[in-house]
Amino acid sequence: MSLKPYQEKIIQQMIDQELLISELYALFAKDFPQYSAFWTELSGEEKKHADLISKLEEAEKKGLVFFDEGKTKSYTLTVFISHLEKQCQKAKNKEFDIAAAFSSAFDLEQALIEKDVFTRFDSLTEKTGSVMNRLRTETKKHMEKIRLKRKEISDITRQ
Repeated sequence: MSLKPYQEKIIQQMIDQELLISELYALFAKDFPQYSAFWTELSGEEKKHADLISKLEEAEKKGLVFFDEGKTKSYTLTVFISHLEKQCQKAKNKEFDIAAAFSSAFDLEQALIEKDVFTRFDSLTEKTGSVMNRLRTETKKHMEKIRLKRKEISDITRQ
């Protein structure tokens, strides 16, 4: 079963959002050198997520997974991507302090989990199932890492 054009667009938008989050984290790595390793690691993982979604799209074309967009709509992804582009521009303009950077990142990761974008692919094989599980797990780990760092920074600034 082949993807419909609107489904291909949704998958491409899912890839784009991961790449924009990666770009945002790379900008944070430059802006906050004391946390550069943290942000660089997250940025790299977001790029891997984009690659994994691309691989899932290829697997769908081979009939190994089935893509069901569910309630995911192109226009909501367009709004989210526009928000990410604005966040990147704010970072380029150096409009984030460290606390705002962590809050923004936390909110982005939480939005990805709430949208449950990685459950849109139904696995027909164990291998593709593990890829989707990895994406969900890593996004939850990102949220937790960011939450802990945000708390650590908030504790430091209160002292």
